[in-house]
Amino acid sequence: MAQKINPISLRLGLTQVWDSTLQNYGKLYSNYTVILHKQLQIYQLLTQLFKLNNFILGTKQFNYSENSIKLTIFYSDLIYHPTLNKNTSTNLLKSLLAWHGNGALIRFYSKPKWFSTTNLIFNYTWFLLKQNVSFNKIFWNLCRTLKTQIKSRKILYSTCGPIIGELQGFRICLSGRFDNSRNQMAKTIKYKVGSLPLTNLQSYVEFTNSEVYTKLGTCGVQLWLFYKINH
Repeated sequence: MAQKINPISLRLGLTQVWDSTLQNYGKLYSNYTVILHKQLQIYQLLTQLFKLNNFILGTKQFNYSENSIKLTIFYSDLIYHPTLNKNTSTNLLKSLLAWHGNGALIRFYSKPKWFSTTNLIFNYTWFLLKQNVSFNKIFWNLCRTLKTQIKSRKILYSTCGPIIGELQGFRICLSGRFDNSRNQMAKTIKYKVGSLPLTNLQSYVEFTNSEVYTKLGTCGVQLWLFYKINH
């Protein structure tokens, strides 16, 4: 069933590309487990550094070849201040280079709109939960915000290079126990707007499936963003 399959895996190699690329062969061969462990360490360090500096961590593109790492990071600012954020990103870059060494190329890209990718939306939701905002309130605010962004455009990276995508629709699904509910059983809340072409392999879909931990238990969060490719 199309609703129960990760929509990105079906499109890899057709319209969408991998976030991580590892070239591990030839004379410069090294153990794959060492590379993977180093990648996970970098992601964990990034998450901690961005939380300390009030940044939302978005998409991460990891490339390893010839014993060198190329890392592209997209983030959004919770507190917008051009000079302060520029200095902070510079300090983050220095911290990463000092931790890893000179064999890494790290690039930071700031996204002014936190709702432009699924990872930014989820991390923004997690930030609001830390501020003791009600889960139901966060959910409906996300729905209203994304609804106003229908027909908005952004640059996407596909197998054909950079393309322009137009947001056609979205879907949010929450499963778990929520505040202000008399029923102690878990329930599911779904909300969708616009066109949702899950079975069309030529469409571009951004998807995330994560868990949020609250005082009432674990809640599953699923988010789909559907884009139409403008040729």
